[in-house]
Amino acid sequence: MHLTKGFIFVLAMLSASPSMAQAMQGAPGQANGRAEPGPALDPHVKLAAEQYAELEKDYAPLLSAYLAGTASEDDLAPKFAALASTPGLEDRLDVWVNAYPASYPARLARGLYRVAAAWRLRGDRFVDKTTDNQLKGFTDGLNQATADLNASIKLYARPVWSYTALIMVYRGQGANLDDARRLLDKALKIDPQAYGPRMEYQIMLTPKWGGSVDLLESFAKECNQSAMSKKNKERIEARHHAYVAEAAQLERDYKRASDEYFKAYEIEREPRRLLQSGQSAQDGSLMDLAFQRFDALVKAHPQYPFGYNKRGGMYESQFKNDEKAFKDYMAAAELGNSFAQNRVGWWYMTGKHVAKDYERAELFFRRAADQRNETAIANLASLKALRKTAAATP
Repeated sequence: MHLTKGFIFVLAMLSASPSMAQAMQGAPGQANGRAEPGPALDPHVKLAAEQYAELEKDYAPLLSAYLAGTASEDDLAPKFAALASTPGLEDRLDVWVNAYPASYPARLARGLYRVAAAWRLRGDRFVDKTTDNQLKGFTDGLNQATADLNASIKLYARPVWSYTALIMVYRGQGANLDDARRLLDKALKIDPQAYGPRMEYQIMLTPKWGGSVDLLESFAKECNQSAMSKKNKERIEARHHAYVAEAAQLERDYKRASDEYFKAYEIEREPRRLLQSGQSAQDGSLMDLAFQRFDALVKAHPQYPFGYNKRGGMYESQFKNDEKAFKDYMAAAELGNSFAQNRVGWWYMTGKHVAKDYERAELFFRRAADQRNETAIANLASLKALRKTAAATP
């Protein structure tokens, strides 16, 4: 379970807002009856430069727009989430909070940062593989984050992001669902349309975090009847199907897992969901279905290398069609995928299907090795030995 990556992914999801994307394309001021949620800002740059007054000026119109109802929770989420994903900013955040003790964005930013830092310190291993010092640091970090987030709630009339982050903290602390639900209800009382707290609470309902498929089903229905936008309802529904698929995969119900991942894909057209659908089918030896999914993935998302890898793998191992397999591996290699680059290099090194060519083998191995592909690094050593043997042969 990749816990650290999982937390950063949640922040990224909070930032994946269609309304923000639209806002960034328009001119400042009013557009289609909605206020532009403040000027464009790069909080990392200004924080590193210790421009705290500038940060306050940048966040003020965002918060005012949300209070006035001319900006949505989605609009502001990426501005806050951006500060949590970059290590090394803690001292700057401390100075910002001390300089502006009544600042909501300062206190929230440090709280979010501390949550992310705690997960980074804990690492992504299971408890029995995690040191006592890591666990203590994780607990202390979450407690510090809780103090900041609770303090931030008192500094702004609509602290939805504070409640969202506290649900994240509760998940890390192993809190029960009732406590998390109370936080969600507080957030929704402020903003019935809010997506972020619903998304985070939905994670807690998954079986791996102590929930169940039944709870997921009930919550999905609740969200569908809520005041959320159509787009955000679809986002929740897509995640619902992905979580149900994940649970089915753990139960080795591979057909259902594949079907649920495909339902998630049909809603948002996210290529990794189609990849997961094919992988679940392949795990269940449903080879025709697996190939159908991988083939569709390549055709619908030609710039997504993993589809070529999976389809190429099936051409090679399942259908014994080296010509089509090599073509797929080469397509993925040219898209920069290190697995495919190593695979193409190996075919050139061994002369499988293509003429043996050590120069091209080295070219592709080095491309993969530059991305720290360990198999490619080992294959470079093998290639060196082969060249040495070839040179010694009369």
